[in-house]
Amino acid sequence: MHLKDQSKVKGFLEKLYREGKLPGGFLFYGPPGVGKTTAALDFAKGVLCLKGEAWGCNECVSCIHYGRVVQDIVSGNWESISVYEDSNGKRVFKYLSGEHPDFVYLPPLGGSIKIDQVRALREFAYMRPALSHRKVIIVDDAHTMTTEAGNAILKILEEPPADTLFILISNGKEQVLPTIVSRTYQIEFFPLEEEAFYELLGREDRDLYQSSGGSYTVAKIIEEKGELIKLLSEFLSLRPDKVYEVAIKLDKREVEDKELFLDLLEDKLRETFLKEGLSYDRFDMLVKRISEVRAGLGRGLRFSLGLLSLYALWR
Repeated sequence: MHLKDQSKVKGFLEKLYREGKLPGGFLFYGPPGVGKTTAALDFAKGVLCLKGEAWGCNECVSCIHYGRVVQDIVSGNWESISVYEDSNGKRVFKYLSGEHPDFVYLPPLGGSIKIDQVRALREFAYMRPALSHRKVIIVDDAHTMTTEAGNAILKILEEPPADTLFILISNGKEQVLPTIVSRTYQIEFFPLEEEAFYELLGREDRDLYQSSGGSYTVAKIIEEKGELIKLLSEFLSLRPDKVYEVAIKLDKREVEDKELFLDLLEDKLRETFLKEGLSYDRFDMLVKRISEVRAGLGRGLRFSLGLLSLYALWR
């Protein structure tokens, strides 16, 4: 499904909900910062609403509890609702300990979604709803799933529980296992229209709109992480000395900065491909390598080595 206006995406989702035609799983895909996660969180609220309001009533017990969960997610405090430590200090994933017993938000840990996270998810997926009529599982940055985690999710989607809705979110469906894609209803999100972009930004800034490609997230990165943009420009020069310098500098940055750099790099790749500056095979190969580098962050692999391997493929 391709709907350029995000309001039309919401209208389409509401129509499916009203007509009782929700699939077992959705895949929301598109560039970073165009509203995929926001749409997923908003829609989940309605699916869980006890009054049957498509986007939630804000009054029932479910909506009240869900609102607290979203506050945790937005504030970055999501671990308090899905992870605890056992007596030996080992991290254990448990998805019935949060404010809403029928909702799970599953983001990457350390750069990737791991098999242990999905194993714990399976038990939750097949339980009966405790509060609402359905359960909702949001898998954010689904393109960061390890191969093992992806195969485990696939097994659930092949035999989906009737009362559980999956919403997978990815920067591009080509980065998700094709077998998973085929088991989901895909909705593509496009860059924001200028008016919507300016409303989020709080001002008009055409230069920023164009340089960010209509992505609010990228715009904030440009404003707050200007050095990353400079490093990206140097990397894209494809000069061996510059690429090496960038790789070494990024080794010293936080994981979040490395992930943002990969997001920006992937956006530039997609832009080049759409302008026919890259063949599809080459584009696909480079995007897959970016996914491998991203997954390597969660395994403690040296970031500079991943970037240099990407450069070797690209040049």
